[in-house]
This record gives sequence, structure tokens and C-alpha cells, in this order.
Amino acid sequence: MGAKKKKAILAELIDYMQNNERNWVRLIAVTKRLTDGWMQRSMNSSTDIPFKTSFMKFLANISLNGTTNQELAKRAMQPKQAMSRTVKELEAQGLIQAEKSKRDGRSSKITLTDNGKKLLLVAKREQEKLTDTYKELVGEDNFAIAVEVLYQIISYHESLDQIDDERF
Repeated sequence: MGAKKKKAILAELIDYMQNNERNWVRLIAVTKRLTDGWMQRSMNSSTDIPFKTSFMKFLANISLNGTTNQELAKRAMQPKQAMSRTVKELEAQGLIQAEKSKRDGRSSKITLTDNGKKLLLVAKREQEKLTDTYKELVGEDNFAIAVEVLYQIISYHESLDQIDDERF
């Protein structure tokens, strides 16, 4: 690589690093890490039911009438193998029940137990507290705009990923 090319790369990296505080990918990653930490602390102080933040993408995607393991993997955006491990852990914690399908032995219907429902309600209430805090911080209108923008970005990516749905 020539000196001119190295200099151009270095200049681009310097610019990138100087503007890193508002880098979109960094902001999303930091937000996820901080909200996960907040959620874990809030849940630890609000319930004795075992909780991990990783549970939420599963528990929040189980319908009250139950959900098949394939549908849950798709909704939670998890490969079926990772899904299987988490289902076993959630079952062991007493948060869900999985019942094998009589028609298809590869499929299970997953339902929330009473403890799973209680945990999900506690999580909902804790999330509402954080949402209220955010609304106080940035204003209700700005918060609504932020949610709508994120929803549109997620919808865009989901439309791109429909081809990959077979993985889940």
C-alpha cells in the first residue's frame, strides 16, 4: 500500500473516530448494553423470580395461547439450536412449559407458566417506568418520534432479511 493510500485511510479513520460519539451503530450498541443493565437491576430488585435480560426476547414473543417453537425462534430472531437451549433453561426456571406436538414430533407448543406471566408483567411495569423517564428526559413528542423512527428502521431491515427467514 502506497504512502498516499495510507494517509487517506488514516485521515478517514481520524474523522470517523472524532465523530464516534454519534455513530449510529455505536449508539444502538451502547443503548442496548445500558438498557439491558438497567433492566437486570430493576428486575433483580422487583422480583424473586429468576431473570436474565436474554429471556425477554423469548417471553415477550409467546402468545397467551401458546406459540410453536418454530414461530418463537422466528419472532425472537434466534437460530433453532440456540432457541432449544433457551427453551430448556426457561423450562428449568419454571417460566414456560413446552408440550410436544402430537401431529409433528419435531414441533412443540410453548406456553407461559403462571410464574412466566408474572415475570412478564413485572418486566412490562419496569419498562413502563423507564419509558416514563425517557419521556420526561426528551419530551413525549420526541420520544414518540424516536420510537417511530426505530420502528421504520427495524421494518426496513426485516424486509431485507425475509430471505434469511429459513435460518430461524
